[in-house]
Parts: sequence; structure tokens; C-alpha cells
Amino acid sequence: MELEKGIIFSIEDAKQAETCEEFATAILIERFDLPLIEEVVEIVSIPVIASCRQGHFIEAKLLEKMGVAFIDESIESNIGYINKKDFSIPFICMFGSREEAMKRINEGAKFLRTPWGTIEDILEYISMTKEQKVLASLTHASPHDIAMLFQSGGYAAIISSHVFHTPNPPKLMKSLAEAAMYYNDIEKIFKITKSVANILRGETNI
Repeated sequence: MELEKGIIFSIEDAKQAETCEEFATAILIERFDLPLIEEVVEIVSIPVIASCRQGHFIEAKLLEKMGVAFIDESIESNIGYINKKDFSIPFICMFGSREEAMKRINEGAKFLRTPWGTIEDILEYISMTKEQKVLASLTHASPHDIAMLFQSGGYAAIISSHVFHTPNPPKLMKSLAEAAMYYNDIEKIFKITKSVANILRGETNI
């Protein structure tokens, strides 16, 4: 299963997964919660990305057995890192520097992922690794942030579960997905952003 360019939503429960499925290219579960992961894999038709601890190859093998589409080796630990070439499933890895990004790619990671941050934080990471497929982990996002991210070379945006606590989650999620689709069309971005102005108003860093 391929990871398409677009919006990935980080979810906390199965209901959130169902809510965002029509707007997302993938769903991320950052908690190593096997019952939740199993439930989400069964109820959604889009790729499920599940996280494991860095270096914990047994957790990775369990996730592979459960049929997730991608393993996100981004939960901090002191074990080291998994040799991704021992697996048939693609890996996503977090990075903090260009050197670290290259190490993860050499281990076999297919995608890189930034630490959580705002668009201001994320663009610095994107500039480090323009030749790689980078997933930008955004704590908050607006349609115009998404347009800027994709125009700057980001491959996909991971949106935090904060989106589910905004005044109108489905409308905001739809606007982010549309912004990812039309990121080069400033007229469409203007209309999309204006349509969610009431949701964005008052949201810190959105």
C-alpha cells in the first residue's frame, strides 16, 4: 500500500479514525496500543501508520503481523534503531538533523518525519532534506500553512489530534485536505482559508 501525498491525521480512538477517514490519505496511531491499532485497521480503508519504540524490533514485528501499512519508529528509547531492511513493511523515522536523517535512510527508512511543531519550526527541517520524502508533523495547521508546506517541498502533513478539539473538526479537516490538493492555486487557497476563518479565529498558532 502506497502513502499518497496529502494529509495524515493523528488519532486517539477509533471514532476519530472514522471521522477523518474521508479527508485523510492515512491515519497515524502514535500510542503502542494493540487493541486500538487492530480495531482501526479493520474499520478504515486507508493506510494505517502505527508507532513503536526506537530500536524495539519485537514491537515492529507485532505491528507488521497486525497488517499496518507503515511502521513509525518514533517513540523515543535508548535501544538504538531497527534495521529496517530486515522487514518487508516500510518504515517512517523521525529526525532532528541532516546527519540523523541520512542515518535513518541508510538503515532502510522509506520516509522521514519531523518532530512536532508549527509551520515555522517545520520549514527548517524541510530545508535540511529536500531530496527526501518528508512528513511534516504539525501541532496546529491552517489551509495556508498547508499550501506553504507543500510549496516548500513537504511530501505530506501529519496533523495532531488537536484538530478534533476545534469547533468544527470535519470542516477544518476538509479544508486542510483541499489545501493539500490545491496548494499551488492561490485563489482556491484564499477561498478555502476564508471558509474556515471562524474556526481558526482564536486558535493559538493556527
